Amino acid sequence: EATSLLVNMLTKHQGKTLVMTGAGISTDSGIPDYRGDEGTYVRNPKHRPILFHELLSSELFRRRYWARAFMGWPKMKQAKPNTSHHVMAWLLEQHYIDHLITQNVDHLHRAAATNTATNSNIIELHGTLYEVECLDCQTIVPREIYQHRLYARNPAFVTHLESQTALKINPDGDVELPDQMSYADFDIPPCRACSSRRMKPKVVFFGENIRKEVTGTAENMVRASTAMLVVGSSLATYSAYRLVRLAKEMGMPIGILCKGPTRADDLASWKIQMACTPVLQQV
Repeated sequence: EATSLLVNMLTKHQGKTLVMTGAGISTDSGIPDYRGDEGTYVRNPKHRPILFHELLSSELFRRRYWARAFMGWPKMKQAKPNTSHHVMAWLLEQHYIDHLITQNVDHLHRAAATNTATNSNIIELHGTLYEVECLDCQTIVPREIYQHRLYARNPAFVTHLESQTALKINPDGDVELPDQMSYADFDIPPCRACSSRRMKPKVVFFGENIRKEVTGTAENMVRASTAMLVVGSSLATYSAYRLVRLAKEMGMPIGILCKGPTRADDLASWKIQMACTPVLQQV
């Protein structure tokens, strides 16, 4: 029955179904979600991500962020698209869905969609960890290149990284540092264009506004669709929830595939309360 609900929506609204995904679709790739059974907030109830205004205002907060992110990047980079990502790529390529909006910053939807045209129909609402930007001159560089510079400047952290096998990664790609490890002297490589050390990954931090062109594109994707499918997201962030609400205001059916409760349960035409992959692999 679960699969038939999905198939019916995808066939009835073929080429006009919009999909929005969240962290739940990437858990089978080894990236935890925030609120699931083994999510970051469950493992560590005291976990608090760095806020955007903190990153802007404090060199110490930026060192804290980059130390944690440096340690987490190898595991994030190793993550591969799982069955759910590949099913979504196939649905895009076969024109069952017209666009895909993901809240994830792990780049896995793009990695699964090898077709260039398919990739152009994917929008990363909250950005991607695969790029780094300068907050002062807006220069953008690939994360892998920046990671090499971090590696060269922080030998003590490299030693610790190479001795660790059980680091627990967070959905945003960073890790919790051991209590005895200080990030106060972590060396942030400056921007090669303007020498600023105010560098950040090209992701939307908590408290940061999504760029207007991104929200505009996402809203246009909703308006161009006749049905919406939410996969693996609790819709806890307002930026995602408001798009589902817009779809509801437009009168379109909304389906939800998510293991736990979501903010939009009362807006859904139907809900499948299961993990993503067991259902999607049967589509």
